Amino acid sequence: MDKPTIATLYEYGIWANKKLLDKARALNDAQLRQPFTKHEFSILGSLAHLVSAEWRWLQAWQGLPMMDALTVADLTTLDAVVARWEPLWAERRAFIANLGDDWLTYDVRRTVAGREIRLPLWQALIHVANHGMQHRSEIALMLTDLGHSPGDLDLLMYFLQT
Repeated sequence: MDKPTIATLYEYGIWANKKLLDKARALNDAQLRQPFTKHEFSILGSLAHLVSAEWRWLQAWQGLPMMDALTVADLTTLDAVVARWEPLWAERRAFIANLGDDWLTYDVRRTVAGREIRLPLWQALIHVANHGMQHRSEIALMLTDLGHSPGDLDLLMYFLQT
């Protein structure tokens, strides 16, 4: 794994997030908060979850204490989501750009589901990028069900458009 590949995965994620946010702006508040499955997440809840997970993992990568998870109660609008995400994107870009030569072997420690875990930073970076892909696909399906498909979110489309 190399830094340019990691950086590309995150730039793709930002590109896809912006496509979802653009389509979500056409929805009213009730649609943003509507649950779609047995899971409690709505579109807004899923976006809040993504922002929260990305911030909390960045804190773990930096060896900082993690903030409490954010929810719809904290991020009540799309503007609030964007206001939390944009500084994260900048901070994460800087973090990845400034990784030292030892970054492949650096271990990240975090408590997950009450269990202390330790994994190489490169695995944590890939995990968070992949986690975002999962939730973006769920959000895309919710948007599509409401008649606002974000279109093709494939990585190939990102490559072709950048």
